[in-house]
Amino acid sequence: MALPDDFRWGATASSVSTDGVAPTADWSTWERDGLAPRSGAGGGFTSDYADDLKLAAQIGLTDIRVTVEWARVEPRPGVVDSGVVDHYREVLGAAREARLAPWITLHHTSLPGWFAEDERGFRDASSRTRFWSRHVDRTAEQFDDLAAGWAPIEDPIGWALRGFLLGTRPPGGHDPERAREAVEGVVEATFDAWRLLSSGRQPVMTVLGLPSVVPVDAEARDEARLWESVLWDTWLRALGDGEFALPWKAAVDRPDLQGVVDLVGIAADHPVGIDRHGAFHPHPVDGRADGSGFCPVPEELGVVLRRVHEALPDHDLVVAATGVGTTDDDWRDELLTATVDQVELAITDGVPVTGLFHDSLVDGYEWTRGFDAPRGLVTRDRRLKESGRNLSQRITGHPPDASLS
Repeated sequence: MALPDDFRWGATASSVSTDGVAPTADWSTWERDGLAPRSGAGGGFTSDYADDLKLAAQIGLTDIRVTVEWARVEPRPGVVDSGVVDHYREVLGAAREARLAPWITLHHTSLPGWFAEDERGFRDASSRTRFWSRHVDRTAEQFDDLAAGWAPIEDPIGWALRGFLLGTRPPGGHDPERAREAVEGVVEATFDAWRLLSSGRQPVMTVLGLPSVVPVDAEARDEARLWESVLWDTWLRALGDGEFALPWKAAVDRPDLQGVVDLVGIAADHPVGIDRHGAFHPHPVDGRADGSGFCPVPEELGVVLRRVHEALPDHDLVVAATGVGTTDDDWRDELLTATVDQVELAITDGVPVTGLFHDSLVDGYEWTRGFDAPRGLVTRDRRLKESGRNLSQRITGHPPDASLS
């Protein structure tokens, strides 16, 4: 079947991927300490954004999701860099000129070092209320006339787990207690952003990491249920029942969360296997791993979409981020084709999926993998890959212009 005419076709990426790290961000410390490759200028979007956005439109994309990097806007507490704000306004204006609808993300992995380190970040309720809420309000005011929509935080719980339990992101922790604090804090920050932004005229979209959770054996079932509760029930209970609950936290009524978002966006990456110790493993065990070490399975997206729709039948859904880190573009093309197939099948079954954002448009910096696991439809020298050509033809119904190759 053909997707609806008003289906959103978009692209997204972190600011660090597209532009390189901000000098005062927590990720900058990691790079300086040798814990990650240097990001440099990332994918070069800072200088090439106008041409990149035109290219996105030529491919057939209708939407673009841009991260307004907090560490660039507010490099020191209370100090706003007006030049950075002007630059982001130019980027969003260029998106509008290219007839792309610009969605704004306020936090995608990296944070200002002063907030994350000096003020304890989202783990500290007073810092979260004082600094994060100020960032949300300020961003809404600065870009209200240009934003088509808001997608406040990319995979909030995933951010907390990678930084405080798995140790693969700043601050590199392996402390279950601090991880619980981080999960609770970033979920509260997400709720705050939803609430603040929902008072505006633009739609608010979630970007939730909702992987299928699979016990690796019978002894792992209890741990898998625990992680299922953290990764899934936290959001479904909030949006569906107006409750905030975590396995270690009694449920609190939050009726303000019902109806607060317009679109339930899902970051579709991969299923996860859980062992009896609660550790994460690739699943399926015989699957092919991408640059993250996990195994993308397009069919799992169909399962996730149907499950979310069953739990939240009154919400429209969006695949808010999907992509694979690999140098094998044939594999990317295969996975992306199958992913779009799953979206079409879900729509046929009555699931209201209204858009898909590919991560990413142009190859950029990919965290601990640096530039070795590219995710783009376009190379860093701005050559359209075969995966990009095939997606373009699927969107538009005809091959892309030969000049794009």
